[in-house]
Amino acid sequence: MFNFMKAEFFRISKRKYNVGLYIFGFVMCAFVLYIFAGIKIRDMAGRELDRDLSMMFLTLGQILSLASILIPLMVNLTALEPYASGAINNNLALGQSRIKIYLANAIISFLYILVYMIIMCAILIGVGAIIAPISTTPFADMMKNFLIGFAYLLPCIWFYVSLVLFFQILTRHRSSAIAISYVAMAIFQPVLYIIINKFRWNPRLIILAPSRIVQSITGMMGSYDIGFLQGYNYTDKILNTYNMLYIMLGWIALVWAGIYFVGRKREF
Repeated sequence: MFNFMKAEFFRISKRKYNVGLYIFGFVMCAFVLYIFAGIKIRDMAGRELDRDLSMMFLTLGQILSLASILIPLMVNLTALEPYASGAINNNLALGQSRIKIYLANAIISFLYILVYMIIMCAILIGVGAIIAPISTTPFADMMKNFLIGFAYLLPCIWFYVSLVLFFQILTRHRSSAIAISYVAMAIFQPVLYIIINKFRWNPRLIILAPSRIVQSITGMMGSYDIGFLQGYNYTDKILNTYNMLYIMLGWIALVWAGIYFVGRKREF
């Protein structure tokens, strides 16, 4: 599996889309920083105040919440092509385990997305610290909470990567897998909300929606509560960050069970 991953990384590194993807990221970073640099903060008396770096961390949390919409496209670029082109058959013909191939594809996509996010976040935080060196909250505390929140986002990223891969294995069609992934990401929370209301279940169950968990984590990344790990999410005082992590791990287990049972009988 390790050799397969090295070969896939080499293939990805030679693709031309890398340049376009990073140019898009740099342009978006420049746009966010331009808006941030132009923000004027005034007190009740109308006096201009020093720009607060905490606003950049709050903005980063919101950006990361929206960035999940890029995951299906990035998985398409990194992992789905062999399925669409039939190249996956070559690996299967060599007697490689299907689940190892699926797992390697997911790891490759996950690492690619992770590196991309780290680079873009480093640019935003680094330049933001230069633009707004003065902050009401110590930079070390904000970075600590941001990194803890980022760590909690990792299972969420893995879930979305796995979900796209599952739909690819299920449909055997790249564009269909991407389309279904977007539909699932868009309608799951509203549908869950309708079901909860219809059967008059506890409204707290809305936290079961993966997108809701992502929103809760990214919302806390901008709250700068020093007791982040012991904090509660902003929708409920019973479901804390540990509970959200357990729920997401449950979704991951469910998706990979689907990949295992569907993938082992699927012909490409």
